[in-house]
Amino acid sequence: MKTLISLVFVALLGISLMAQTPVNLKLNLEKGKLYTIKSTSKQAIQQSVNGQQYAVNIFSNTVVSYKVLRQENDIMDIELKFDTIATKISSPMFNRETNSTKAGKEPIEKLMNKFSKYKLIAKISTSGKFVDFVNYHKFKDSVMMVLDSVPAAKKDQAKMQAEGLLKESAIKSMVEPFFAYLPEKAVKIGDTWETSYFRNANNISMLSANSFTLKGVENNEALVSGKSEIESMPPVDASPQMSSDLKGTITFDATIDLTTGLALHNTAKGHIEGTNTMKNNGNEMKMPMVVDSQSETIMIK
Repeated sequence: MKTLISLVFVALLGISLMAQTPVNLKLNLEKGKLYTIKSTSKQAIQQSVNGQQYAVNIFSNTVVSYKVLRQENDIMDIELKFDTIATKISSPMFNRETNSTKAGKEPIEKLMNKFSKYKLIAKISTSGKFVDFVNYHKFKDSVMMVLDSVPAAKKDQAKMQAEGLLKESAIKSMVEPFFAYLPEKAVKIGDTWETSYFRNANNISMLSANSFTLKGVENNEALVSGKSEIESMPPVDASPQMSSDLKGTITFDATIDLTTGLALHNTAKGHIEGTNTMKNNGNEMKMPMVVDSQSETIMIK
């Protein structure tokens, strides 16, 4: 009986000590090694226009590869390549599929194809914080060259699409979330930390305020759960054609490799709702919207 009590006490003591042992979640990537992640997401959108409701379903598949070119102290130069950006949109009004691995005929398809061919270099800290781009202007100029092959009748529209796609804030919002799950300092089981970043696309800016909690450590992997509070921000443009008043939450669970600091697997579910407002010649049209989403991101190599 005494032996059993002793074993239980030792087991409980071990669990207690493990919970109090700080875990250092930092990026520790091998220079020159190629890492690849794949992300899939589904969005079910309910939109109301002039009192009529319609549904839009969006499925996306993104594959991104990256490697460390150099590291000085705790700042890395990471070369990123968006190998695949594929989207399928289904709605009562139209259906569209785009895949950046194919040049396609439409301007946006040509732009996405070039976007996937060139490499972007970003400075990222070992705590996962975005610092700056190294070659943003060169990257943008390289992609913009595809406009030379767009017919004159579509060139103005293509240029507008390109400027929206290649705006520095838009590209930053594609890169910044990659490692934004990491804390600034070592954490223990039960500890919580926060990060934030902006999501920018199509002249819509949304603030993502994120909270993470270390739930446990198993087999050299950290189990992390979290929640993001999403809220649209006022547009930078003084007189935008489209503005948004949206709020929502995203909850997620992730498994992080303690050796590299990389997220091996991440699942998320989100719910956002609010109103989009369209302005045209002094008239306003308000369009209520509800978005339910789910996504999965995995490290494939």
